[in-house]
Amino acid sequence: MSQILLDTLKDGLDSEYQVLLQNNPQFSKQAEQYLSELLINDDLLSTEAFMASSESQQTSNTTMTQSESTATTKRTLIEEIAELDMNQRAVNLKLSSLTDSNRDLIIDISNDLQSVHSKLNQEYQSQIDSLMKLIDNEKNSSFHSHHHHNDNYKYLVNLNNSILDKIDSVLDILELPTLCRLCILQGNYQESLEISMLIQALIIRFPKLSIFIKIHEKIEYELKLMVNGLVKLLNTNLKQNNILKIFQILNKLDLSGGSLLFNNSHNGKDTKYQKDKFLKLIYLNSRYKFIINEIESLKPLIKFNKLSYLKRFIETYREFIFNSLSIFNIIFKPTTATSEDDNENSLLINQFIRSLAGLLCRELSAYLPDIKLQNTNTDDLEAEIDLSSQIDGLILQIIYLCKSLSNFQVDFEPIILNELCYTTPTPLISESDWLRNSQKVKRHRH
Repeated sequence: MSQILLDTLKDGLDSEYQVLLQNNPQFSKQAEQYLSELLINDDLLSTEAFMASSESQQTSNTTMTQSESTATTKRTLIEEIAELDMNQRAVNLKLSSLTDSNRDLIIDISNDLQSVHSKLNQEYQSQIDSLMKLIDNEKNSSFHSHHHHNDNYKYLVNLNNSILDKIDSVLDILELPTLCRLCILQGNYQESLEISMLIQALIIRFPKLSIFIKIHEKIEYELKLMVNGLVKLLNTNLKQNNILKIFQILNKLDLSGGSLLFNNSHNGKDTKYQKDKFLKLIYLNSRYKFIINEIESLKPLIKFNKLSYLKRFIETYREFIFNSLSIFNIIFKPTTATSEDDNENSLLINQFIRSLAGLLCRELSAYLPDIKLQNTNTDDLEAEIDLSSQIDGLILQIIYLCKSLSNFQVDFEPIILNELCYTTPTPLISESDWLRNSQKVKRHRH
């Protein structure tokens, strides 16, 4: 019986065990004996005890004591299988819990194993092949060649050792872009320029090292951000010393070229001329934007008192235009006076003044007629005299503004006169009013 069962089960075994059963009589005999013991064990193969206990539990409401249950219950094959399945399920649940809680670790280990496996399968073999070729070449080479290779190896080793010995200096160089950014954030602009000059010196000294070129590109990017910030800062109400410091920094940069750092030794007279002109345009444009922003802040006054708005407008002009032109002459005063520089400065300042004068005339044209209309609509003589006096005060402010700008050889007064006194058909300010107030200014000065 056991032999028949063994022949039946043998087909489902691995080929290794099939060959072992055929060629090893002792192993075959042990297998038959094991199957015979299973067949003889009626209790293990029987399901009667399991079925009887199930039926008794369904029909009876009484429970047996622990001693009686232990004495009468028999472990059958089905119970063994059920218990093993339950244990297996518990183990699977525990494994699932451990796997879920250590998911990241398992993924990392799996990636590391895959990386090691790929290196062992690909890189390791290629390195072995290269080493074998190197060994073969060494065997076939002469003593001189062998000595030459040794020198190369020693050179590489010494080079690596020297890099390791100076690793702190290497790291300091790699941190130069970050250091440049910190200097800019703290307002140490001169130090940031020195960092840029240092990296340029290293590029000149070691032109084949691409790492210095990459570091220089990062530093250039930080300097561009610095320039943008400084130009935006010029649009605000800065003191004279702060404006001078900003242009000391900008004067050291080539804002119109590819590289920000300016070097007079590598640029001709034309480049220097273009750089100066570019800086002048930056200054006048930033001051123009600042004055316009100050004028915009006065707009709410129009709703309450247009005359007060115009007076504040002219006061703002008088203060900030005079200040802007004074600083312009300090920054861009040529070391050697030339007619070319003077002509260029006069042209740029003239454009600056004409833009502002045009804005002033537009504002006066918009609001001065309404103010004069109040003078004609009132029957109160005292109020009419007071309003005329206030208009004369406004004209005086314009005259004082023109006189203050005459020191800079600016034709501000002719522009104003042409727009206000000689427009047709009805001028905003009569020529007689202008001359009368001009006489007051002359008497006051004398």
